[in-house]
Amino acid sequence: MTQHKVLSKQDLLSLFEGKKSFISDIDSHKKALDYINANEFPTNKTEAWKNSNLNQLTKHKFCLPENKNENEVLEDTFAVFNMQPYKISIINGKYSPENSDLKLENSKIFIGSLKEAKEKHSDLFNKYYNKTESYKDNVFASLNTAFAEDGVFIYLPDNIVLEKPIHVLFFSNGREQKAFIQNRNLVVIGNNSFADILISYHSVSFDSVLTNVVSEVFLEENSNLNLNVFQGEGEGTFHINNTHFIQQKGSNLTTNSAIMCGEFVRNDLIVDLLGEYCNTSLNGFYLSEKEQHFDNYIKVNHLSANCNSNQLYKGILDNKSSASFFGKVFVARDSQKTDANQSNKNILLTDNAKVFSKPQLEIYADDVSCSHGSTTGQLDKEALFYLRSRGISERNAKTLMLYAFISDVINQINLTPYKELLYFLLNKRLKGDKIEGLCSIKICPSC
Repeated sequence: MTQHKVLSKQDLLSLFEGKKSFISDIDSHKKALDYINANEFPTNKTEAWKNSNLNQLTKHKFCLPENKNENEVLEDTFAVFNMQPYKISIINGKYSPENSDLKLENSKIFIGSLKEAKEKHSDLFNKYYNKTESYKDNVFASLNTAFAEDGVFIYLPDNIVLEKPIHVLFFSNGREQKAFIQNRNLVVIGNNSFADILISYHSVSFDSVLTNVVSEVFLEENSNLNLNVFQGEGEGTFHINNTHFIQQKGSNLTTNSAIMCGEFVRNDLIVDLLGEYCNTSLNGFYLSEKEQHFDNYIKVNHLSANCNSNQLYKGILDNKSSASFFGKVFVARDSQKTDANQSNKNILLTDNAKVFSKPQLEIYADDVSCSHGSTTGQLDKEALFYLRSRGISERNAKTLMLYAFISDVINQINLTPYKELLYFLLNKRLKGDKIEGLCSIKICPSC
């Protein structure tokens, strides 16, 4: 019997021998290392990772990215038409001022390097950084806490309505290497403040890279955040994303994720509703093909009364691809008047595509309204026959049906220019057209 090599934490720890984080303090660094030493690397025997085959990573020998050409200028990088945002760019885990555009009208707002924020806004940084203790979520998050060098810090003080959206661009560039890239993000939305944020991930090389991201997001009382995430680093990339939200009383959170490509993409999303009257809407879609694997692990913790949450995730799987959805709603004792809904729907285009779906409810309060549902199947043959009987070709009929299937997820996005771009990309993708030059100055590896 052939023995498959198992990726160990030592394979990645060895890359950081003699190194430390430029962000985390000594205490956070030590706690993260202690967690790594005390816990094993996630495997198929780990409940939360049982459908994520990390052995794919063993095909590559990753290294830390080289620092040369840090200040290279990337032109026309994933420009969203009719959107003039505050733009901040990170290349291989380090802030790139040459590719950023941050002309802020209010000096109290901070959008920039996390490393810089630690130095210039230490009080604010220390108040929020690592307070979610995300390093306890898994070994990848611990590695990020222990060794990340830079990332993005977004801070909106109280009573600020940001009229322009914020576009955060993360670029990976293997430079003929298989790089292990780490990004760390901290977002704080003050009382009664509002922001639209688009985070997008892209590759400007054809090299396989492993991107490891940890984000901490704090919504203070009565704040509003619309967070859109676009994952399109290329077919040969591995992307692991851990995001932890903390919501205070009366805050409103909407997230929209779009997974367009990647050999392996894993999103861990945790939301803690700490105050009453919070609203949370988590939406996403994924389009997988070939032998790609996309995994969404979502946990919403209702820790106060009178809160609402909704999850809507849809996927289209082609060829031999696979996907996994794990969505859990936890309702704590005395969290009365909770309203929580989960929905995961998938369409399999071939007999070889497969999906694992497990919505869950764990309820300890009695006055709640909670529901969950999951459906997986193929295109409705009767609906397809109806469209064909109206003179529509089989290929166009299938495209229309798949387009409509994903549309109610995209319609949750209120950032109109980005929504229109997603519809354009979706239409091209479903028709099998190439989407050249949209993600980077070169042809995107996925195209």
